[in-house]
Amino acid sequence: MFPVLANYFTIERGIERSVIEVIELINETADHVTASLREILQMNNLDIQNMTSIGADNTNVNYGRNHSVFTLLKCDISHLKKGNCFSHVLNNSVKISHVHLVIDVESILSKLYGHFSSSTKRVESLKEYFDFVSQDHLLLLKHINIRWLSLYPSIERLLKVFEPLCAYFLGLGDEDDFPCPPIISMFFTSTSAKCTMYFLHNVLFDVQKKSLELQRHYISIADLSRIITSLLSKLNDRLKQNYFGYQTKVLLNSLSDSDRTKLNQSFIDYISSVIQYIEKYYDGQSELAELTAVFGICDIDQIKFHQIHDCVTFLMLDVDHDKLFDELNTLQSLFKEVTAYREPLCEQIRKYIGDGVCDSAGNITGDQDDESDDEELFHKSTIQIHEKENQIRPDQLWCYLLSKSTSLCSEMMKVLAYVYSIPCSNAFAEGVFSHMKHVWTPSRNSMSNETVAAELKIRVNSKMKCKDFYSFAQSQPELIKSAKSKQKYSYVKKRVSANANRENLL
Repeated sequence: MFPVLANYFTIERGIERSVIEVIELINETADHVTASLREILQMNNLDIQNMTSIGADNTNVNYGRNHSVFTLLKCDISHLKKGNCFSHVLNNSVKISHVHLVIDVESILSKLYGHFSSSTKRVESLKEYFDFVSQDHLLLLKHINIRWLSLYPSIERLLKVFEPLCAYFLGLGDEDDFPCPPIISMFFTSTSAKCTMYFLHNVLFDVQKKSLELQRHYISIADLSRIITSLLSKLNDRLKQNYFGYQTKVLLNSLSDSDRTKLNQSFIDYISSVIQYIEKYYDGQSELAELTAVFGICDIDQIKFHQIHDCVTFLMLDVDHDKLFDELNTLQSLFKEVTAYREPLCEQIRKYIGDGVCDSAGNITGDQDDESDDEELFHKSTIQIHEKENQIRPDQLWCYLLSKSTSLCSEMMKVLAYVYSIPCSNAFAEGVFSHMKHVWTPSRNSMSNETVAAELKIRVNSKMKCKDFYSFAQSQPELIKSAKSKQKYSYVKKRVSANANRENLL
């Protein structure tokens, strides 16, 4: 089963994402996926010609050059754009670059976690080493190579508990039931291995930060240029200055000249590989990302009309340019007016959008793990949290100005709706899979696909608060009656049908 989502812009809330349908495909070929997509759009009375882009993971089925979902749809929709998932791009760029390192990082993390995950006795023995060094016991975090955000936290936790963990493994003798594996012994006794871990901890912080940003639900193609170019600039600066973190530098200087040169070159090759992989995907999207970046800023009064004109021309939008020029001037004047109010602009937008909706963090609903990772990653101070609360989302700023305008601003609305509908990450869809895991549990594995799809739609699409739904349900006696009825269970329906047939025979 996989979800089909819609990404769109509304004047009430800005960028929205909703589940249209959840379907099950036995054959996930490009032809079957395309046919199912067409059928779903037709069932929901959605014109396929209004599709601006297709967002999915970067597999050949979705984006292959010769025969893919994108090429099949492109035959009918000439203006269709790619919505490559750059969350996958960043994850894969790191994953394929590990071959340049002197140690197999993922294998080490897996063996360390596996050593303790299957034995309570080993965990209790490890706690004694934590007590000896007067350090609180912390569990190792499991790294799953298909997850976007698990590598950096796993390395960070390993470095926090490195000393007691090293003492534990090196203290295992041959007479123990489970002696220390040679690869683990080499890891804890090698300065090069420890230096590599500090290198990854330092470099992956930059990648992790951008990966978290890409997973915010309101991120669109308008933000891609800012996110990717800033990451590439940071990585290139590390290469030019040959700086991979202070602790890495200290450990490198403790090595012999030959080992230092070899290890330093592996770090250079690693970062170069990450940069090349990201650029391979970004180069195909760079023109679109740079032209739409004008809608990813909040200084609307600084926007020049030629920037919007270039964007509209590239997107081949049919708009009245004279009217669009007048509407831009109107909205820029309105922006200067609202920023001059005594009440901060962020508060004005929050009141318009509504509490609980204007979420500057933009975390995927129900994904508490990512939020905790975000908190642990950045160690936010009170000032940083305050700045985050006062952050203004460009899409919500535009919808607030459109609502305040006395004129309709239909041409600008058309441009905004097009730009903000193009995604640059598949994170929201992955979040829906997480919801599906909570809906389709082992104890509820007999639910039909229709029931799973209906519950996912309610979870993801509904903006109604619990107390509001309670009041609504109380006013709907037929709804309560249907919920109590046994007719919704398939086995009851079969029994009732069988009894009816038996009575007819008699």
